[in-house]
Formats: sequence, C-alpha cells, structure tokens
Amino acid sequence: MSETQTEEYIVATSVKNPKRVEKRRAEIIDAAVKIFSEKGYHATTTKEIAEAAGMNVGTMFQYVKTKQDILYLVCCHIHSLIEKALYAATSENSTPLEAIKKDMTALFEIVDQVSDYVVLMYQETASLDKEARRSFLQREQRLRNHLEKQIQRGIDSGVFKISQESVFLIADDILVQSQMWAFRRWSLTNKFTIEKYIATRSELLETLLT
Repeated sequence: MSETQTEEYIVATSVKNPKRVEKRRAEIIDAAVKIFSEKGYHATTTKEIAEAAGMNVGTMFQYVKTKQDILYLVCCHIHSLIEKALYAATSENSTPLEAIKKDMTALFEIVDQVSDYVVLMYQETASLDKEARRSFLQREQRLRNHLEKQIQRGIDSGVFKISQESVFLIADDILVQSQMWAFRRWSLTNKFTIEKYIATRSELLETLLT
C-alpha cells in the first residue's frame, strides 16, 4: 500500500480561542469558495474575501497569515466533503465487490454535487507553494489508500482475480474517473446522467476485478 510521510501544513493564527478560530475560518472559507469559483484565485483580492466574510482585512489576517493560507483552507474544505462522503459509504457487512462499488458511487455522487468546487480545487492547487501543496496531496493519498485497502480485501478473500501490481492503478483510476466527471461533464452529459455514468463505471469495474 502507498504511504505518505509529509507533515500537515499549519495555517498560523494569532487568536488563542480555537472555537473562535474555527468559526471565523469557516466564514472566510465560505466567502472565498464562492469568489474563487466566480473569479479565480489570482483575480480575487483579500479585501473582497474579507468583505464577503463580514470582516475587514486586518481582522481576517488574525485568522490566516496569507492569501495562500486561504486557498489551502479552501482546498482542504472541499476535499473534506469528498472524504466524508467516501468514508460514510464504507460498510463492514458488504462483500468486497459491494464495498468498492459503494465507495465508487459515493465518490462520484459527491463530485457531481460539488463539481464546480472540485474543478476549482484541482485547478488552483498548483498555486500553493511546495510545502502546502505536498500537504494537500496527502489528502489525495488518503483517498487512494482507502480504495487500495478495499481492493486488497477482495484479493485476500479470493474474490478479485487481479495481480497485486494492479491495486494501485485501479484505485488511482477510480479517483481519476471521479475527477473526469467534474472536468469533462460538459462532454459526458451529452451521453450520460450521473446515474448512468456510475452504473456503467460499476459494470466496467466488476469486469476488471472479477
């Protein structure tokens, strides 16, 4: 299984009250997500974000230190929505095939629900500096690790007839297919609803695994 050793990027704050930090950052994230989606990261000013969050720039920079910090928090927030949906789908009572299909369905459905934000997240990740970007990519690794474990469970039980070397690629393919729905939705929706896309991908995955 793939592992990651990168430490979490820390967004500094001068405020000592954790609950207040959480509340204010949630307001900043909510404002920034909307403006970034409309204007893009580079065209958005910190003044616009602060005003949309109901505070002045000086107050905002008590909770974050840079514009990049805001982008990092936005990317992590969007990714956390995906993680929560994926992990919520996991069931110990499911067969290996049922489990990986449930995970894939949950992943595709949440990407469909927040597709504009997913596009924003992956487009703007490149604007993060090396440390922040590596920290964010740990989150992608967690998703892939989860899917790898589900596939490995099927191999260990004798249900999935694939090589050990294929585990990483199949897990990565599932992630890429979910991202493709966001980035290529303009084309895919000419032939697929999200339900048909999931059903078709599920059939292909079952063929590949068994």
